[in-house]
Amino acid sequence: MKQKYFYIFIALISLCLAILLLQKPEFELDAFEELFWFSCTGFLIGYGAQYVSNRFLISAWGLYCIGLFLDVLDDILSKETLPLLAADTSLKKIGLILTCVVLFNVIHNERKIIKKLNNEISQRKKLEEKLSFEANHDHLTKLGNRKACFENFQTLIKKYPYLLYLDLDNFKSANDKYGHKTGDKVLQLIAKAISDEFGEANCFRLGGDEFVVFSESMPQNLEQLREQLLETIFEFGVGISIGITKADKQLSADENMHEADENMYTDKSHKIIRQTPRS
Repeated sequence: MKQKYFYIFIALISLCLAILLLQKPEFELDAFEELFWFSCTGFLIGYGAQYVSNRFLISAWGLYCIGLFLDVLDDILSKETLPLLAADTSLKKIGLILTCVVLFNVIHNERKIIKKLNNEISQRKKLEEKLSFEANHDHLTKLGNRKACFENFQTLIKKYPYLLYLDLDNFKSANDKYGHKTGDKVLQLIAKAISDEFGEANCFRLGGDEFVVFSESMPQNLEQLREQLLETIFEFGVGISIGITKADKQLSADENMHEADENMYTDKSHKIIRQTPRS
């Protein structure tokens, strides 16, 4: 409502100035151009006051508008009659300079805000990536966890059709003998050996001492693979049983995993038989 009265006020002043200019015996079109810009600036101040929160900027526009008003009045009155008319150009320049200063500060502050927002977005993105990683990876070995394994199962078997189910032998005994810290180290070392051999993206820890690997081809020498994986942990007396199956796309992840698990237990039982001394 206040803006409405301000618009009327500017319109009345512009009308009065126009009448005074027309009453002069000789008037120049430049005076009406100055009157036009005075009116535009006045209406701009009224409009901008609704949306611009920076009152200093409105004041700068006001100074410029007063300078334009004196510019028009200078064509009606003489400087001897109203000495203030000599300040018209100065007020306009001051208004423009102050407007530039305000806009510079606004731009500077906006850049600071944008930089802050970019930092917050970057931090949030890092946090989301961290949470996503933690949700899909085992915290100890950094391999994919059971959830990630089953969620990506169908995608993985398209490229890596062979499924290896690995289980550490005598891990509980080693854990009890050397302590939990050593047990954690054993799991980390075997996880690294597995990921180095097959690639970290397709190796998963299901839990405890059980791991699943998706392989592009069937391992040619199982004993050689076993020795290679155990190379860094042989001192702890831990072995490894490996069950291999070719994934069937028609079967569910659970069914494929069960078959590989069964083959792993077969491998474990055969090792026990081989290691049992003859009577």
